[in-house]
Amino acid sequence: MCGLGSSCSNSPEEGRVMKTTMRQLAATSFAVLLAGAAGAASAQVGAAKEAGTPGTTRQQKEMKKGMEHVEKAVRMVHQMQATPEMRALLQRSKGVFVVPDYGTAALGIGARGGAGVLLVRNGETWGSPAFYNFGGVSIGAQAGAEAGAIAFVLNDQKAMNSFMQNNKFSLNADAGLTVVDWSKKGTGAAGWGNITAWSNTEGLFGGAAVGVDDVDYDEDETSGYYGRQVAARDVLGGKVTNPHAAELRQALASASSGKGASSTGSSATAGTKSGDKRTKDDERSR
Repeated sequence: MCGLGSSCSNSPEEGRVMKTTMRQLAATSFAVLLAGAAGAASAQVGAAKEAGTPGTTRQQKEMKKGMEHVEKAVRMVHQMQATPEMRALLQRSKGVFVVPDYGTAALGIGARGGAGVLLVRNGETWGSPAFYNFGGVSIGAQAGAEAGAIAFVLNDQKAMNSFMQNNKFSLNADAGLTVVDWSKKGTGAAGWGNITAWSNTEGLFGGAAVGVDDVDYDEDETSGYYGRQVAARDVLGGKVTNPHAAELRQALASASSGKGASSTGSSATAGTKSGDKRTKDDERSR
């Protein structure tokens, strides 16, 4: 003990006790800080997992859906390649909107719902695919028509510009576009039109006016396919690529250049020559 006005000093024993107490307090405080930091980190990781898992799962789902659409489109393009005159049509096109498949429930006037893949032609090559949904398709299918595929060949820039819009649009007469049934074009009953509609199902169009309503860019599927957010203009402008689309792009390049025509048989070759002749006749008649 120290009295007033007197000097004092701690005994050696008291000094040791004080140092021990301070070390214990410091160790306890450090342990509390570590526990708090670990708890906060754990909470952040848990929150990240909770927030990230649904998004990752959704992106994977959209990527898978896009891959399936592209793979189905490859098979469809091979069918188109075997069609007489298709080479001539694709050679002068601006692009093609491929609807790989549809169910029988989607057939008929004003049927609802569908999805397709758009590719732009750049000379002898084809760009990367962009994905679109559409609300309705009017094709006037004949009774008993089966499920199959539809392709809309975009013959001029006016048709191509429709897909550059930021809102929903239509491919029909109301939108100022002429959509021609391929079978009519094949028989010389109609010109090329802004868009030529082709199907692998006989009698699908049934002689009715063909049109597609409420076409809309599918940003989710396209972004999932490319692994990041991407606008339609960026895809159509060639700013993104996916190696998975190489087979589809090559199939279209082959179909539009005529390579591999021998595999389609002599009838397809003869039809192509006939198509070239009719193409020249069409141009002279304009």
